[in-house]
Amino acid sequence: MRLCVLLFLFLSSMPAFADGWTFINGRFPEGQVTVLTLTKAQKAFLDLVRRCHTDNTKTPFLFRLSRQQSIVLKHESGFSPDRFAIFESYRGDTGVDIEINVINRFSENEFEIPHQLLTRKDKADDWEVNTMGWNPNPLSKANPNNIKPGSCPR
Repeated sequence: MRLCVLLFLFLSSMPAFADGWTFINGRFPEGQVTVLTLTKAQKAFLDLVRRCHTDNTKTPFLFRLSRQQSIVLKHESGFSPDRFAIFESYRGDTGVDIEINVINRFSENEFEIPHQLLTRKDKADDWEVNTMGWNPNPLSKANPNNIKPGSCPR
């Protein structure tokens, strides 16, 4: 019995290892990344998402690349997904818990896309809807220029 109690205490005190990646100095710790500069519109959109994305039943895959950014990513990685989940080490995120199509904003003006997490549309869409069960997000079609300050789209 004593052995069982000691074993239980030992196992319960071990750190839990979850899926995902922990940033090192605010950046992806390994693998090739594409670093891109945020456009003014993307910065405004990130501010809107940070303020308004509070419903975890809605998809977090909201970020879209500009045409030029998509060309650069396709050149560097072989393809460019349509949408990305947003993480911001710049704003305090310590890592990512989604392992499909993510960006990490690591400074005011730049973000990185890890190539090893890039996933083609059919597989990403299937995972998003059938595995995670996320619903469409009204933010995906939001234009920050058409929304009153402090309000969120419904």
